[in-house]
Amino acid sequence: MKSLAIPISLQTIDPHRYSCLLIPHSPGAAFDLCGDKDLGQILKNFIQEKKPICAIGMGVAALFSADEGDKWSFSSYSLTAPSIFEMARSPDFETIPVIPEDLIKEKLATYSCSEPDEVHVVIDRHLVTGQNEQSTITAVQNLTLLHNQKYTKKEKSPH
Repeated sequence: MKSLAIPISLQTIDPHRYSCLLIPHSPGAAFDLCGDKDLGQILKNFIQEKKPICAIGMGVAALFSADEGDKWSFSSYSLTAPSIFEMARSPDFETIPVIPEDLIKEKLATYSCSEPDEVHVVIDRHLVTGQNEQSTITAVQNLTLLHNQKYTKKEKSPH
């Protein structure tokens, strides 16, 4: 069995083999994933196929990798992400290269949030976003429901 401590490269992922995508809260997403071309291709495939996608907290920054040149692939969607207020409490705030709330608005998507540290989830079509770590369970439950709705009635899951 391959060790879970050794992650697989995104360039080796065949998106056709997967039926949903979960991007958990990860502060590193703002540094490593927001411009990753391989992740961008995976996300574009999921958008085209209308496969369920869920991004939580700072994992939402990974969605910025799905760029179509001058247009963001999620520009017509409604999303949530950590509020600036939530992020500003972090001691690393000054070093974070991407503020999801600002970038979502700049890229012409609709942003909403709740009170800091409260559960807030936005579902728009096949995209589920959670504002923060507190939203994880609710977001993942909705991802599961979307997946089951899509693959129970219409299509067979690719896995």
